[in-house]
Amino acid sequence: MTVAIVGIELSQLICAHTIFDLKPNAEVHLISARAEAGLIGELPGLISQPLSNNIPNEWLGDLGSQIPTISDTAVRRSWLEKSLATKLVERGANLHLRTTINQNKSKSGETTITFSGAGYSSGSTLLVEKVITKPENTSSIQWLGGVHNEELIGSEHEGHRPDGLVEIWWPAEQEPPRSEGKWLQLMDWTGEDPLLSLEQEVELGRSLAATT
Repeated sequence: MTVAIVGIELSQLICAHTIFDLKPNAEVHLISARAEAGLIGELPGLISQPLSNNIPNEWLGDLGSQIPTISDTAVRRSWLEKSLATKLVERGANLHLRTTINQNKSKSGETTITFSGAGYSSGSTLLVEKVITKPENTSSIQWLGGVHNEELIGSEHEGHRPDGLVEIWWPAEQEPPRSEGKWLQLMDWTGEDPLLSLEQEVELGRSLAATT
């Protein structure tokens, strides 16, 4: 079975790993206009339970200082995505970066996709049995976030990362949590609740894989 997954964010990476678990002989292609998987930008990495409860350790490459322990309540999401993508390549996935596609579905149900962009596959075509696209985010709730080396006053959405830093989120219309120190990183995100974001993306990825 040949599958094309549009995107290389968390849910698409989880989808690809799930497909390999269900169908080890599948040919999986992940396609994105981005130049790299993970390490670009930062999205919520808060977790309410050990990461291994949702993401098997065998799906992960080297997380370095970001390997969460049982007591951690956040993980650096961009590193997590990079780790998942690295392991996918080891499992045989094909990553098409800096690439977009056009689709032409045949009467038999198969789809011919044409690659374009700056990636190595630009100009070529591929016949696939399934194209998986993540549903659009319909939320309009804006959040701001930051990374700090201490707990802050006024934060209800925070998690402790393995490297000792604290990841914090607050509604965009509110004042940020008070701090006498400097923010190490500032972030923004649109969604319902940063406390649920990572785990919901994992669940979405698994549900997308179930459609193959």
